[in-house]
Amino acid sequence: MWFGRRISLVMMLTVLVPLLILAYGLYERVTTWLGTDPLLGRDPLWTHALLGFTGLLMAAGGLVVRDLASTVRRTAETVAATSKIEASVVAKTDQIGALMGSFSRMLETIEVQAGEINQFATRLDVAYKELESTNARLKEVSFKDEVTRLYNRRFFSIRLEEEVSRYRRFNHPVSVVLLDLDGFKDVNDELGHVVGDETLRGVAELLLKHSRGINVVCRYGGDEFAILLVETPKAGAQIYADRIRHVLASHEFPHGRRVSASFGIACLPEDVAAAAEDLIRAADEALYAAKRGGKNRVSTHDESEGSLSMRSAPAAAALPGPGEGLGRLERLVGASDTVPADAGVLVLKREGDVRTALEGLDGDAYDLIMRPASYSALVSSPDAGVFARTAAPNGAVADPASLWPGGDVRLLPAASPSPPPALSPADALALAALRDMLQARDPGTGAHSERVRIYALALAEAHGVPKSQLPDVEHGVMLHDIGKIAVPDGILLKPGPLSPDEWKIMRTHPAVGRRLIEHMPFLRGAVPVVYHHHERWDGTGYPDGLRGEDIPLGARIFAVADAFDAMTYDRPYSRAIPVASARAEIERCAGTHFDPSVVATFLALPLECLEELRGQAIS
Repeated sequence: MWFGRRISLVMMLTVLVPLLILAYGLYERVTTWLGTDPLLGRDPLWTHALLGFTGLLMAAGGLVVRDLASTVRRTAETVAATSKIEASVVAKTDQIGALMGSFSRMLETIEVQAGEINQFATRLDVAYKELESTNARLKEVSFKDEVTRLYNRRFFSIRLEEEVSRYRRFNHPVSVVLLDLDGFKDVNDELGHVVGDETLRGVAELLLKHSRGINVVCRYGGDEFAILLVETPKAGAQIYADRIRHVLASHEFPHGRRVSASFGIACLPEDVAAAAEDLIRAADEALYAAKRGGKNRVSTHDESEGSLSMRSAPAAAALPGPGEGLGRLERLVGASDTVPADAGVLVLKREGDVRTALEGLDGDAYDLIMRPASYSALVSSPDAGVFARTAAPNGAVADPASLWPGGDVRLLPAASPSPPPALSPADALALAALRDMLQARDPGTGAHSERVRIYALALAEAHGVPKSQLPDVEHGVMLHDIGKIAVPDGILLKPGPLSPDEWKIMRTHPAVGRRLIEHMPFLRGAVPVVYHHHERWDGTGYPDGLRGEDIPLGARIFAVADAFDAMTYDRPYSRAIPVASARAEIERCAGTHFDPSVVATFLALPLECLEELRGQAIS
């Protein structure tokens, strides 16, 4: 609308008015030519005024045209700029569109991956819950006895340590009650182990039923139970033990027999210092006193101290003769009228398992160790000879029966040693993995361990190591150098001699080996060999510088077997020597490097046997 009015004004000012003036001028010319007067006459002033007015109108029209042109130009520039902006916007829009397309595709991918992650997270959460459940079950299994479903000895030890620590901090009393079933062996022997297990479960149920919830009831081992009485002084422990004794004695088990029990009590702070092992030891001594006092009774630690003084007491004036001793044996273990020639013997020698020995002897001996042997072995045994000469002043080796009056030997029926338990599949795999690790680390060390294993097992059997302990010796010998996997190659594989600093590193391998295997239950018996295999009889070895019989027997046997292999097998830095020469060298080092008794056993092996073993080892 505004633009149309401007155009109309321009047309009127610049075109219409001039045309009108032009028409009037033509009219005037025509009328003058025709001889007539014009309409407005010939006034020059009017003509000039008209021309001036016309010029002004045309000037005004020019200004309007100029303004209109400026407006048109600005409009055109605006339009052009708008077009550029639109083009730029279109281009940006296209780029944004492409970017949005990419972003959309990326979002789709992220959504797919997010879905997969959610699924994985769900599966992971399920697996974690299953793992927690499995760990909880494993923890429960590791702390529970399979037969009675009570807590086991391991859990009892942990809880006892906690309660002893609580006593140290707050001085709260704590008591331990050990319970041992009387005559439980007869139940197993006459009615079978199934009935025996049912009896143990029945005892466990009675203990749980008549114990407070805060008390810790455990199966301590075999037919022995342990009860940790929290916040309970000695008087309360005595009341508890006596109540349980009456409950057991009056309970009728499904097999129809009565089962009694003996109880030993020890308490903090009345009986011992604040140490868990001392508390257990005191309760065990009290239990032993209850057994000696006639069984089916409760004994406290202070009551047992007098009976335990028998270790240092002189023998009684009236000692039983051989016949009386054998009668006592019949009452204890049900021996026949005639003792068989291969009956077992119990030989006295320094410190040992007093409780186990005295239970079999009716309790009038002192300082005992169990050593199964035949009569002939007793006569030829160095230990038995010592006691025989003690009983016979002339130094002659006495008949075993003559040792009875002096209380030096008590006869027990010989028992066939149970074979060592086979490794579980998991333990066998773990052992194989350790052997392979050692072999991969140093093939020479792995082959050496295998050869020494053959020699050590033969030597251990000849030396009288019980069959049940042979796997521990075997595993210890196989893995004696497992700690060398932590020794740097530059030291382990160095062709020349080691420097003092390198020897310090090398001598750490027994401790490293012990740390590697000590937490594996089936290898705990092998730890002494792994840790002490570099000890020497004269105390100059490492890592602890043990001397003599303080060195574990397995490590002493290993030392001889290891030296024999080192001397009879070719190595890069030494040539093998004959078997006879190796025997002579080992004999020479008896009493310094090696245990003389183990060396004696080794020398007793026929030369042909050693040659055969060597052939097996190097084949």
